[in-house]
Amino acid sequence: MALVVGKDKATGSFAITFADIDLNDGNQDSVSIDGDNEEIEEVKTNVSSSGTSKRKRKNVQESVVDEQIKFVGEQLGKIANALEKFTADKTPHLYEEVMSMGEEGFDDDFLCSVFDYLVSHESEAKAFFS
Repeated sequence: MALVVGKDKATGSFAITFADIDLNDGNQDSVSIDGDNEEIEEVKTNVSSSGTSKRKRKNVQESVVDEQIKFVGEQLGKIANALEKFTADKTPHLYEEVMSMGEEGFDDDFLCSVFDYLVSHESEAKAFFS
């Protein structure tokens, strides 16, 4: 019955013909049956210790990455603080400084035009404060 249905043939990686047998001389997956139990235990020990060292390496790598992420976060915080200081609205302070010059005898219309000019020219406003 197996010959009629065709279930006598192997499938997948086990399906080889007589011509294929000579091609697989360098098969590295084969295991010798005459092996020593001590060698097998040694291989098992090596495999388990390499798994442990890989796990340790992964934990060390993760901690290094975590430290780097923390450092980058701190640096971004410093940059954000610097940008806030840089872009802080200094217009009210500028207005007070310019209008305080009215006590020195300058006309209010002139001081308003000076204020408008300094608001539109930031570099001159910085020089005015220094």
